[in-house]
Amino acid sequence: MRHAALISLGCSKNLADSEDLVTALRAVDFALTDQLEQADLVLVNTCAFIEGAKQESIDHILAAAQGRKAGAKLFVAGCLTERYRSELAAEMPEVDQWVVFKDYDRFPSVVRSHFPDVPEHRLRHDQRSQLTPPHFSFLKIAEGCDNTCNFCAIPLFRGKHRSRPFEELVAQATTLGARGVREINLISQHLDYYGQDLYGQRRLPELIRALAAAAPQSWLRLHYCYPNDFDETLIQAMAETPNIVKYVDMPIQHASDRTLAQMGRRTTRAQITGRLDRIRAAMPEVVLRTTFIVGFPGERDQDFDELMAFAREQRFDSVGCFPYSDEDGTTAAKMPAKVEAEQISARHHAFMSQQKRLHKARLKRWQGRELTVLVDAQRDFETFACRHYGQASEVDGHTLVVGDGLRVGDWATVRITGTSGYDLTGAKVQRDVPAMAATTGGR
Repeated sequence: MRHAALISLGCSKNLADSEDLVTALRAVDFALTDQLEQADLVLVNTCAFIEGAKQESIDHILAAAQGRKAGAKLFVAGCLTERYRSELAAEMPEVDQWVVFKDYDRFPSVVRSHFPDVPEHRLRHDQRSQLTPPHFSFLKIAEGCDNTCNFCAIPLFRGKHRSRPFEELVAQATTLGARGVREINLISQHLDYYGQDLYGQRRLPELIRALAAAAPQSWLRLHYCYPNDFDETLIQAMAETPNIVKYVDMPIQHASDRTLAQMGRRTTRAQITGRLDRIRAAMPEVVLRTTFIVGFPGERDQDFDELMAFAREQRFDSVGCFPYSDEDGTTAAKMPAKVEAEQISARHHAFMSQQKRLHKARLKRWQGRELTVLVDAQRDFETFACRHYGQASEVDGHTLVVGDGLRVGDWATVRITGTSGYDLTGAKVQRDVPAMAATTGGR
C-alpha cells in the first residue's frame, strides 16, 4: 500500500476540500500518514486569502519539497494554485502536479497519471473522510459565491455559487450521524443562498430540516449566513428544529450605510437591525456572532463612529474585526481615498478594546445557568475545554470545566460559575444527559 501525507492550510472550507481529496486517495488504495519521509505522495492544500496566508503556503510547499523522500510526488492544491499557478509553476519546478479546483472531481485520474497502477474506483456520496476530531465535522453545502463585495477576492478564484445536490448532503449527514458525530457544522461562502443555482430557489430551510432528521442526535450549526438573505422561512426552520443550535454566524462587515454601499454590500443598517430584531424575537436564547472590517477605502471618522455605536447597541456575543488590506484583483484595491495604515491600526485597536469590554459584560448572561456542553478537548490532567451551543469550534471561547468523569466527545451538564478571559468556567452537574437534551442547545 502506498502512503500519502497531507498538509492542509487555511479555513474550514479548505479542510472540507482536503477531506474530499483524502477520500479520493483512499479510494485508490493510498493510506494517510503523518510522517513526511514515509509518503509516496505529499499533498499541500494551500490558502491564499491574505498576504500572510500566501507566504505560509509557499513556505510549506518548499519545506515539503525538501523533506519528502526520494521519488515521492509533490501535489499542490487549493487557493494559491488557483490564483497564482502560472507564476508559481515557473518558479517552483519541484512541484509535480498543480491541482486546480476542476481537478477535484477527477482527482483519482490525476493521481493515476503519476501512479499508473492504482486501481479504478467509483466514489459513493456517503463516503467521506474526516480530518477533524471524531466528535465534530464540517459539511460544505456549496462552493463559490455570487456576491460582488468589493473587498473580497474569493469569487475571482472560487467562481460562482455552486450548490451540492440535496440528496448527497443528506447522505453525508446520515453517515456522520451514524458515526456518532456530535456536531455537524454547515459551511459555504454564502450559506443561505443554497439551492438557487440548482433548483431555482433557495432551499436552506428545507435542507437543514432534512439534515437534522438525518442526524437527530447531532447538533447542526450554521456558519456564514448573509443578513439580506436570512429570511423568515429560515428563521422559522431554525426556531422549530430542536437539534439546530440557536447560533447565527452573520458577517455584517460594517454599520455605516455609506461604507456598506462602497463595499458592495446589498443591505443597510436599518435592514440589518430589523433582521437581528426578528431573529431575537423568534429565538430569545440565540447567540449572535459577526465580523467587521475597519479601514475600508473612504471610511471616514463618522463612518467608524457609526460602527462603534452599532456594536454597542447590538451587543453581539462574539465579534471578529479585521483591518482592511488590498487583495489582488479586487475592486477595492483600485479604489482611491485609502485610509492610512496607522489610522487603520488605531481604529482596529479602538474597536477591539471596546469589544473586549462588551464581551466581558455579555458573558455574565451565562452566570449560574446549567448548560449542556460538548467536551471538546482535555487541557491538562483535570481541566477540559467544553463548548455549549453558543460556542463554535475555532472561532469562539470555551467553557472550562475542572474535574473527573468527563470524556472528550461526550455530552455533559455543567453549571456556569464564572469567566476566565474570553472563556466561561463551570462545574459538572452529577447526572446523566438525556439524549434529546443534548441536542437542544441548553436551557
